[in-house]
Order: sequence, then C-alpha cells, then structure tokens
Amino acid sequence: MDSELSVVLVIRLLFFNFLLLWQLGNGAKVNNGTTNIKANGDNTTIGALTDAEARTLRLLFKSLQSRNTTQFPLSYPICSTNMDAEIRCSCDNTKNRSACWVTAINLASKMLDGLIHSSISLFKNLRVLDLSSNFLTGSIPPSLTTLQSLRILNLADNNLDGTIPLNLSGLQSLRYLDLSRNKLTGPIPDSISDCQYLNIIILRLNFLNGTIPEALGTLSSLNILDLYSNSLSGHIPVELGELTVLQFLNLDDNNLDGELPEELGNLVDLQHLYLTANKFTGRIPETFDKLIHLETFAVGGNYLSGQMPSYIGNWVNLTKLILIGNNFEGNLPAETFSLPKLQRLLVSDVSNPGISFPKREVIPESLIYLVLRNCKINGSIPEYIGKWPELSYLDLSFNNLSGGVPESFQKLNKLFLTSNELTKLPSWITKKPKPSSYPKADLSYNNFNVKCTNEKCSGLAAVNILPTRSFIDNMKTEKCYRKHNSLFINCGGEELNVGKDHYHNDTSTSSFNLSPSDDWAYSFSGDYLWATVNASTLGEDHSITGKRVFDVYIQGRLVKKDLNIKEIPELQNEVRKLKFPAKINEGSLEIKLFWAGKGSLYNPPGINGPLIEAISVTRVSRKLHRWEIALITIGCLLFLMLLLAFSLRMGWIGGRKLRSGH
Repeated sequence: MDSELSVVLVIRLLFFNFLLLWQLGNGAKVNNGTTNIKANGDNTTIGALTDAEARTLRLLFKSLQSRNTTQFPLSYPICSTNMDAEIRCSCDNTKNRSACWVTAINLASKMLDGLIHSSISLFKNLRVLDLSSNFLTGSIPPSLTTLQSLRILNLADNNLDGTIPLNLSGLQSLRYLDLSRNKLTGPIPDSISDCQYLNIIILRLNFLNGTIPEALGTLSSLNILDLYSNSLSGHIPVELGELTVLQFLNLDDNNLDGELPEELGNLVDLQHLYLTANKFTGRIPETFDKLIHLETFAVGGNYLSGQMPSYIGNWVNLTKLILIGNNFEGNLPAETFSLPKLQRLLVSDVSNPGISFPKREVIPESLIYLVLRNCKINGSIPEYIGKWPELSYLDLSFNNLSGGVPESFQKLNKLFLTSNELTKLPSWITKKPKPSSYPKADLSYNNFNVKCTNEKCSGLAAVNILPTRSFIDNMKTEKCYRKHNSLFINCGGEELNVGKDHYHNDTSTSSFNLSPSDDWAYSFSGDYLWATVNASTLGEDHSITGKRVFDVYIQGRLVKKDLNIKEIPELQNEVRKLKFPAKINEGSLEIKLFWAGKGSLYNPPGINGPLIEAISVTRVSRKLHRWEIALITIGCLLFLMLLLAFSLRMGWIGGRKLRSGH
C-alpha cells in the first residue's frame, strides 16, 4: 500500500511539474508569488488572491505576449501591497490568511506584443491599468469599460486599432484616460461625458474622425484635453467654454473649421491653447482678452484674418506666441516685444501696412526665437536686435529689408534673411573667418555684390550666402547654353532610366546645388522650427496624420495655393500627379515651392506625409486658338483655290474638248 501511494505521489508530482513548465513556457508564472500576497516591506504572506483573480492574472500574462517572445520580467513577488509593485494587490486584513484582489497593473515598457484579453474585466477592484509603451495589437476590449473602480487607464504608445468602445458609461470612477499614439479610428464616443470625474483626456496621434462631442462640455473637472493630430472635423463646440477649470487644450493638426468660439474666452484658468494646422477663419475673438493666464497661444497655419489683437500685449505670462501662416493685417502690439517671459514669437504673411520694429530700443529678456517672415517689413534692420540677451534664432526672410546685415548678429546660432533687398555683408563674413565663428546663415536672394566664379560660388554656398539674384541671372544667360526639350529629376534619388526617360540624380543635401550637367540647379532656404523632435518617438505610421502644405510658383506666378500632396486624387494603379502648363522665358524655367506657414508646425519633416517623388518637364504641342484655326483654314482654302486656278490655266486638269474649245 505504501509503495502504491508512493507511485501515485510521484506521478502527481511529475504531472504538477509538467503543468508548471507548460505554464512558464506560455508566458505565465504559476507559483506562490502569483496567488500569495506579500506584505509591504517584508516577505510575510498576508493573504491570497481568489481563485477567479488568480486564473485571470495567468490568462492576462499569457495573452499580453505572443508565442514568439520570451517571458517579460516581473519583480518578485508578482502580487504585492508595495506601491511600486507591477501587480499591486489589496487584502481584507480582518481575517488571518484573508482574501485579496488585484488593484493595479503597471506593465509599461515591458516589450509586450500580444493582446488585451477581454477577461481583464474580471478584476472588479482594479484602479490602475497601465500597459503603455509596448507593442500591443488588436482592439480595446469593450468589456474593459465595465471596470467601475478604474481611475487610471493608460494604453498609450502601442499598436492598438479599431474604435474606442462606444459605451464608456461604466467607467464611473475614471480620472485619467490616455490612448495616445495608437491607430484608433472612428469617433470620440458621446458616452465619454458619463465619466464625470475625468481630469485628463489624451487621445493625440491617432486617426480619430468625426466631430468633437458637445457632451465634453459637461466634464466639469476636466483639466487637460489633448486631441492633437487626428482627423477631427467640424466646428469647435461652444460647450467647451463651460470647462471652467480647463488648463490645457490642444486641438492642433486636425481638420477643424469655422470661427473660434467666443465662449472659449470663459476658460479663465487656461494656460495652454493650441489650435494650429486647422482651417479656422474669421478674427480672434475679443473675449480672449480674459485669458490672462495664457502661457501658450498657438493659432498658426489657419485662415484667420483681421488685426492682431492689442490685448496680446497684456498676456504677461506668455512664453509662446505662434501666429504664423494666417492672413492677419497691420502691426503687432508694441508691448509684444516687451513681454517678460516670451520665448518664441512666430508671425508670417501679414498684409499691409505690415509689421514694423519699435522705434525705441527694446530689450526682451527671454526671447529666444523670433520669426517674422513675409510681414512687409521695410527699411533697415535695427542694430539693437543683436543685443537681445537670449536671442539665438532669427528669421526675417521674405520682407523688404534694405541696407546691411548688423555686425551684432554674429552671436546668433541661426540667421535667415533670404529674399530681401540687402546689399552689405557684415565683416565677420567678408573677412572670411572660420565658419564656426558665425551663425548658420541663409542670406540668399539678396543684392549683395558678389562676383561669382565656380570656386568662389561653391565656397559662399557652403555658408548659405548664395544664390544671389545676380547668380540666378548669370545662370540663365551663361549656364543654360544647351537647349533641351525635356528634363527629368528623381527627387532625393539616384540617377535612373524609366522607359525612354532619363532621370537625373538628386541626392545632394546642401542648400544649393548645381547639377553636373550645368543645366539645372536647386536651392532652399529656411529651417525646421522644431527639427529637434525625434521622429522615432512618434512613429512612422503617424506620417499620414501630418500635413505638408505649400504653394507652387512657376515663372513667378502662383499656380497652386496650399497644395497638400495626399489630397491629390489618386487614380487606380497610378501615382499622384499634378500637371501645370508653363511658358519657357528666354530658355529658362523657374519653379518655387514656398511654405507659407500652413500644415503641421511641430513635426519633424519626415512624418508630415508624402514628398515629391519626381519632377518632369516635357514639351507639349500647343493647342491653337479658334481664331488661329480659322485663319489657317482660310489660308488653306485660298491656297487650294489658287492652285486650282493655276492648274486650269496651265492645262494640267480638264478634258481635251475643254482645251480645244479655247
């Protein structure tokens, strides 16, 4: 009997070991650390999970990773009352060996690449679920919305797709919701308004569409609403003006339109307002004068018009003022340059009478970035700008500035003065010191008296002084001595042949490049305002949410305003194409791609959608006007009549009898 019992025990032990190894091989840990709960600060067992929660925890571990990955590391013990535990539990201490339950799951940045199993809804006491910064796929299980105790839900930085569950009313205790940087589509559910305790909503960098729910205006505790970079459309609901404790509102990079609601002026606690890269029209409301706590006011890349409000000069807490890429008119309030905390001031495309610098010397204490592009600025550049203590980035391109470049600009890190009427270079360039002793400068398309030889041009191009207008004229008259019927350029690519067409190499990364064949060249000016942002942190898949918008000029004439490549109709089995007719003037063709401040402002250039793949210039037969066709027809008829008369006269046509009658 004893021997039989021993055999049974051995078999059971072997079976248990096999089961244990099988569970481990499938990504779950099954040991006392799973079900037994350790006290905070020691190794004493104070309770155990219920069987239901223990099974659910094992199933969760298994589903969160695919079969191709190894087991993710977890601290021991797995379930603990420690506040820093990855799986945190609570226990009923009224009994010895009391029952316990899972209250927090913190598995951020664990390289998880599986799914979120629907059984997660069985953790009825779960307060925190953080699975952010992993590689999870699939959809958000609707059953998750039944977790009535859940306060923090963070699924950001994954590859989740599908829609946000429509019924969020079960999340009655939710305070924090972050679903950003996924692939979620569809609308924002109206039921989000049932989560009345929400303080923070972050849904940025998804593919959400539809309109912004009016019901969001009922979330009276909301402090942060971040919907940046989606595909939301329609107007801003006036109900958002009821979020009186809101401090951060980001609606950047959507497809929103209409006028800015006056009701947003009721958000008196608002500190950051981002509305760039949309399609807003009209004026900035006068009610915004109450937003005295603003630190960021960003409305760039829209179609706003009218005067820039005078009350901007009263926003003494302002650090960023971004008005670039609109249709404003007139001057900036003089007080703007004296705002004590202002670090970034970006304005462009201002109509008459344009912007002028203060006549009296002003010294902004904190200004780092100053961009005033295409603002109708006339006259010379004030020398005092170079004395501003923190200024490192200055862009005054596309104005009517004349005279010389101030000597004091040598201390800047970046300087852009392209397309003005400047005539005098500073001594720190003309004396030819080492390039490291002066800023990265783009002074191209001015009237500097620079005699251009191949050797000198290449040197000056390296410091972005060229091309000058004289060089462009020189190239038109002297370089393009060969006549061509066509030109094909493989933008950003190597030389190649496509059928009978030979595409030129375009792999140079310099700001100015003359082709080896001397028959075409390119130049670019300017800089990326936020190029330091790491594209990899945002993900390449989000490139389709960014907007690359620019104007196209051919031979100095605007032929396409606000071109967005991804909005070009795409025919089946064909790439997107745009065709423009052009007349060749004196043997030269000039194409300009001009960024007027529209589209995405903050993204690195690589994630703003598709680029131009190729440029082809081909000769086509000109269509004749009606009067030309009529004139040619009449000429042909007259010619035929004359030919017939001459033939009759010479006797080349007609019968013998007719000729003998004469």
